Amino acid sequence: MLDWVQATAGFGFMEAYHVYVHRLHFFERDAMFAEARPVALLYGAVDAPTSQAELYALFDAMRQRLVASPIVLEFLQIMEDVPVLPGMAQPLQRPFLKAAVEILPRWVRKRLALGDHWTLKPWERAFVKTTAAICERIVLPSSPAVQSCRRLGLPENYLYRRQKAPRHEQYGRDHAGFDARIRESDGLKVRQWPP
Repeated sequence: MLDWVQATAGFGFMEAYHVYVHRLHFFERDAMFAEARPVALLYGAVDAPTSQAELYALFDAMRQRLVASPIVLEFLQIMEDVPVLPGMAQPLQRPFLKAAVEILPRWVRKRLALGDHWTLKPWERAFVKTTAAICERIVLPSSPAVQSCRRLGLPENYLYRRQKAPRHEQYGRDHAGFDARIRESDGLKVRQWPP
């Protein structure tokens, strides 16, 4: 169970970033899982995926074991109703919730009966992407990333800079083709991936 929790949490953060902020290359996605390994071990997730391929193998292994539960819909309803965002921003809470549901693999959404009601409208997708892009550029002095930069004598925004992918990863050998095959098998059109 700990391996599944670690895998799905990592997938959620990585996929949200990939879809709504900046497309990640294959080597970046694999690096995320590999770099999470020490923390996973500390939490007891000794067999958590260490690569994208291992993640999809785990998804395939769990496919027959996952079942729909009314608790999922109850949780989503609570998240729709509870005011997480302040005041006038509360109506914007729903697009963020829909964005979280939308990154789930198609077969998971189908099994949990998360239909079109949980699909972003074009204006909502644009709003989520714009908000995510703005948030990614905010350098918080108290964040672990900034504190790490300070300890190493680097500029505070060093880790916020986009780095160009190695040449062999830029052309044809990135993760988009693999994503497209996965998403296509789940019923999505390839042209949607990457967004």
